[in-house]
Formats: sequence, structure tokens, C-alpha cells
Amino acid sequence: MKKLASLIIKFRIGIIIGVVLLTLFFGYSLKNLTINPDIVSYFPKSDPVVQLFNYIGEEYGGNQIAIVAIEADEIFQKDVIRNIQEITADIQMLDGVSYVTSLTNVLNIKDDEFGGIEIGKLIDEYELPESLEELQAIKKYTFSKDMYRGKLISEDSKSSLIVCRLDSEADKIKVAKEIKEIINNKDLSVKALYGGIPFQLIDLSNIMLNDISLLIPIISLLIALSLFASFHSVRGVVLPLLSVAFSSIWTLGVMSIFNVPLTVISNIIPVILMAVGSAYSIHVINKFNEVVASNAKRIEQSKQALSEISFPVLLASITTIVGFVAFIFGSYLEMIRDFGLFSALGILFALIISLTFVPSVLSLLPVKKLSHSMKSKNKKGIILFMDKISIFVLKNEKLIIILGIIFFVIGILGIPKIQRSVDMLEYFKKGTNIRLTERMMEHKFGGSIPIQIIVKGDIQSPDVLKEMKKFEDFLDSQGDVKNPQSVADLIEEMNNVMGDGKVIPDSKEKITNLWFMLEGEDIMSQLVNSDYTEAIIQATIISIDTKRIDQLVKDVKAYIDNLDNPNFTFTQTGMHLIYKKLDDSMIKSQIQSLIIALVLIFLIMMVQMHSVSGGLVGLIPIFFTIASIFGVMGYFKIPLDIATVLVGSISIGIGIDYSIHFINRFKKEFAKNHIELEALEITLETTGKAIVINVVTVMLGFLVLMFANLIPLQRFGILVAITMIGSGIGAITILPAIIIITKAKFMGDWSEIKTKVIKSTRTLAYTVGLNNNGEKK
Repeated sequence: MKKLASLIIKFRIGIIIGVVLLTLFFGYSLKNLTINPDIVSYFPKSDPVVQLFNYIGEEYGGNQIAIVAIEADEIFQKDVIRNIQEITADIQMLDGVSYVTSLTNVLNIKDDEFGGIEIGKLIDEYELPESLEELQAIKKYTFSKDMYRGKLISEDSKSSLIVCRLDSEADKIKVAKEIKEIINNKDLSVKALYGGIPFQLIDLSNIMLNDISLLIPIISLLIALSLFASFHSVRGVVLPLLSVAFSSIWTLGVMSIFNVPLTVISNIIPVILMAVGSAYSIHVINKFNEVVASNAKRIEQSKQALSEISFPVLLASITTIVGFVAFIFGSYLEMIRDFGLFSALGILFALIISLTFVPSVLSLLPVKKLSHSMKSKNKKGIILFMDKISIFVLKNEKLIIILGIIFFVIGILGIPKIQRSVDMLEYFKKGTNIRLTERMMEHKFGGSIPIQIIVKGDIQSPDVLKEMKKFEDFLDSQGDVKNPQSVADLIEEMNNVMGDGKVIPDSKEKITNLWFMLEGEDIMSQLVNSDYTEAIIQATIISIDTKRIDQLVKDVKAYIDNLDNPNFTFTQTGMHLIYKKLDDSMIKSQIQSLIIALVLIFLIMMVQMHSVSGGLVGLIPIFFTIASIFGVMGYFKIPLDIATVLVGSISIGIGIDYSIHFINRFKKEFAKNHIELEALEITLETTGKAIVINVVTVMLGFLVLMFANLIPLQRFGILVAITMIGSGIGAITILPAIIIITKAKFMGDWSEIKTKVIKSTRTLAYTVGLNNNGEKK
């Protein structure tokens, strides 16, 4: 490290210029950075569940539904019907929209004046009803039909839906925005609400942009205040902020160059880098303040400071990178893998800048001389606090370990209470328009989350159609599954109009005759394929509760498994199965990423300590922290979601930094004279001070996420902040207590410790104004 430090200080001017030029280059690249809030698009394309879901979209006109809900005092009014017809017609003209269904174009099957069947539209778009009598007649007829009531018109006749099915390849956000624009440009006499995933994605995209513009200034201000309170200097504020700003620009610039968009998760990368990446600059500045004391010897002392701090900072950054890299190998969603990759890259950039740019600038600045009053203030502040901690640890090491075990056990007991959440609607705050619309959809129309059952066989066969109808009845019996629909319903309706009852005909010949009259209708291509060998049953579900979704998938599978007929097959797909897959993947990702992170970091610690026991001791504060954080999630009902699933591995990667810095410094100080109290005192006054500053800075950085508009990010920020507190406390209390009580061999020779401890204790007690009992004089 000495040679590297010498080279950095030697070429400091070139390094400063190079860093600035690279920042300008990556900054210019940011103009091409895009946002993609669509979680479904990040599912692995090779997954059979995803493949089947996409197949439905390609074959049956798209599997993404954008819903416009029209609200009025009474839907069956002349102006309201005209508004619905105009909106329907305009949306049909949009690229990316495959089908639009509303009261003014929905299929209507009725008997004609000659006793036959007439297939047309419920409301003729060219002859809209004008008189009150016409409107009331249409209303009465509409509510007499199950295929409309509760599907397109609410029971109270105050809400009606315009259902837009989007092409599988369409830009969902673009189309949803165009739909909104059509409606906003009209002089409507009604209120329009927007539901379905495409409209949720618009809100997510806007929220992500707003969060970035809001959170970065707040976190910058909080970190600046924390740094100034710690270092009492401009350089102590500006250099850490510059290092994380540069690393954020570099990271986002690389994402832009490689066409990797920001997601619901990766949009917090700048916040993470500002909170975590500042740690490396903090430790560098702290070491320079400790070592560089003379302007005359500034260059040599700068080399010494950089060479001494480089290894622990390098090691700490590697463990943090490992925490993020674990997501690359242990995650199901591509967006979480991207988050892990580019967060790790950002940490690497922060490390490079902290070990090159920051010391280069520091070596050019004159030595900052603290006044006597400022030194006294510092001594009475954080350093005095650290001195008291060192005495407390030495006098109460057993108590500290016992308390740590108690907290660990309490945390472990809370883990089974952890809930899981995959409901995208829960990402939005209560009271937001999108959430109110979806709740209205659930209450009046049975929700907007699609369930689909693929049926293979001779779809014109009476046996197949009857079995499809039975399946619809089964879905309807689930309670929270609403509006099951298939081609079997159309055949039943036509048979009923013919006077033979609302049943599936027993004759395939009759079914074929009825079917012929449906040929060419838009709805047929949404329900059955062109050669009549495959069809789908569509429905919607109200609840996306994780346990309910899991049970529904099992119940549907059990029903399908009990079907024993070689002439047809049923297969379930839809968003409920996607959500189930997402839930399963979160559990798997959590376990895999934790194991990967723990194993890799243990190996790193073992190499650093040259000891297996040393590696295990270094991980103890991390086990304490992980148990605490998952316990908090269980006891306070914070669910495991796409954001909180990241907390465990990130906590390991960031939290281990404190153990590394503490062990590295304590080992160095203990090797000098084997006086444990003196080693502990110096370690806490120097490295411990930097740890406390870092804990406060990182904690404030992540607490800023409480101001985010997305609820999972709020939870994520709170949990990581708690994690930092736990990791910091563990590093300066539990870790030294374990080292001292176990006389850890990887720290050195403990043979002469007893007499030296007594002497050191009295010396320290005198220094901080305590008597031999640890009480104030």
C-alpha cells in the first residue's frame, strides 16, 4: 500500500483532473437515461410461468388491461352515454390498443322479430338513445343480463367501465398516457378514474422522478450537517459529498451507456451511494486529520496516512460490494440483479474516488490547526464518550454479551411473524387516486387483476364447453374471484335466446350453428383461437393478499388435477400466478443472497484475520444485527417486499465495515504493548469516532427515504437505518467484549495482560475524571 500511496500523492494533480473529466463525460451520458417501472417486464423470459403468461398476451390480444371508470349520478343519461361512446371510439384508434369494450360497443345477443337470433351492439353508436324512455329501456335490458351487470355497469348504475386491452408488444406507459390525454382534452360531463397496471406504471414513473429530485437534496443537506458537526471544517463536508456525487454520476452514466433503465429499486442507488459511499471518505479524512500535523511534512505524512487507511477501507468496500453482488447470483427478478450489479459498481467507484481524488485534494490543502478551545470541545464530546464506552466494555463484557444474546433470541422469535407482500397497489400511499380507483374497482366490479385458464381440446365439443362452464362456477365459488367469462357463456346466451334454456347444447351440430353466427365478432378472438383447439377462461380477483393468492393457486391446481379426461386439458395462468412466483422468488432470493453474502464475507474476514475463529468473531455483530432487523419486521408487521428483501444482504455488506475497521485498528494497537484497555481506548477514540460519524451519516441518509412516495422504499430506509445503528453498537460494544473475554488468539499474545490492565485502567480513569470505581470524582 505504501508504493500505491506514494504514486497517488505523486500524480495527484493528474488524478484530480482525470476524475473531473470522467465526471463530465458520464454526466453528459445521463441525457439518455430512461425509467422502466414495469416490474413484470423484469421477470425471467425463460420461466415457464412467464412464458405462458406472455403467450396469452400474444395470442389473445394482450394480457395488460387499462381501465377507464366513468362516474356520474346516473350512467344512463344522454350526455353520459355520448361521452362513453366518444371516448371508446377515440381509444380504439390508438396504436397499441387491440380491443376496447364499453356499453356502447359491447356484444349483444337477442332474439329478432322473426324468432331468430340477432347479434349486434348493446347501444348503437350511430343512433345513441336520446329520450328518457329509450334510456330507461336500455337500462332495464342491461341490468337483466349477467354479462353486463357488475362487469361493465355497477349495481348502483353510477359507474361504468371502458376496458382497453393492450397489445403484448405495446409501450404500456405510452398508451396509458395517450388514453389520459384523450380524456383530458374532452369537455366531459362525467368524472373519469383510471385503473389497471398500465395506469399504475404512469404513477410509479412520476413518483420515481419526484423521489429522485426530492430525496437527493435532502440527503445532501443532512449528510453535510452531520459531517460539519463531526469535522468542523469545509473540507470535511465538501470532499465526502463530492466523492459520492461523482460516484453516483459515474454509475448512472454507465447505466445510460449500456441502456439499463432505472427501476422502482435502482432509482435509490444515488441515495445508497450518498449514504454508504461517504463512509470511505470519512475514514480517509479522519486518518489525515490524525496523522498529517505539519505543513512542512505534509507530503510524507499524507503518504503515511493514505497507506495506513487504504487496506481497511479497501477491505470494507469489498465486503459492501459482496453484499450487493449477492443479489446478482441469488435473485429471481432481473431488476434486483441490475440493482445489485450497479450498486456494487457504484461502491467500487466511491472507493476509487475516496482513495485517489480525496487524498490528492487533502495533500494539497494546508494542515488544519484546531484551536485549543476546539480541541477541548472535541475531547469533551465524542472522544470523551468513547473513553467512557471503553471503560464500560472492560467492566461489563459479560453483561454486554448476555444482553446481546437476549436481543438476538428476541429477534429470532420475531422472524416467523414476518409477512410477505406482492401487491403493487400497496406501494402507493393511502388516499392516492390510483389506490382509490382500484378500491372502487374491487368494490363495484370485482377488481382488475386478471386470472386466465387455458383450455386445450375440441372447443366446439359439448363436453369441453360444459366443463369450461363448471370451471367458471368453481372460480365464482371462490368468493374473491369475480366475472368468470368464456366462449361457453356466449353459447349459453345464444341457446337461451333460441328458447332452449341457458345451457350448453348436447349436440355439437347445434353448437356449430350457434358458433357460426359469432364469427367475425371482436370478442371471439379474445376467447378462442382460430382453429377452435384452444380457448381461455377469464376472470378477475379482488384480493392480492399473499396467503390468499397462494391458497387460490393451490385450489385451482387441485381442481385441475382432479379432472380426468383425455379429450381436454386445463392450465392456469394470469397475474395471480405471476404474483405467486414473485412471492416464492422473494423468499428464495432472501435466503440465497444472505447465504452468499455471509459465506463470502466470512472468507474475507478469515483471510484478514488469518484465522477461522477471527472470521467468525467478525461476523458476530452481523448476526446480532440481522436477527434484530428481521425481528423488527416480524413484531412491527413490516412485510417482506421487493424493497425490504434487499435489507439483509445490504446490512451484512455495510455493517461488516465497522467490524473490519475496529478489528484492524485494535489488532494494530494491541500489538504495540499488549495493554487491552489502552488498545481499546485508542481504537475507540480514533476508529470508533469514525464509526460513530459513519453510523450517524448513513442512518440519516437512509432515513431520508421516509420522505419517499413509495411505501416499500420508506420501509427499506427505516430498516437499513436501524441496521446501521445495530451494526455500529455491535462493533464498539459486543465485538470488543467478545475479543476481550475470549482472549482471541488472532489478536496477539495475552500472557501479560492482567498487570498491564490494572495500570492502564487507573491511567484512563484519571484522564477522564473518574475514580477507581468508574464514578465521577
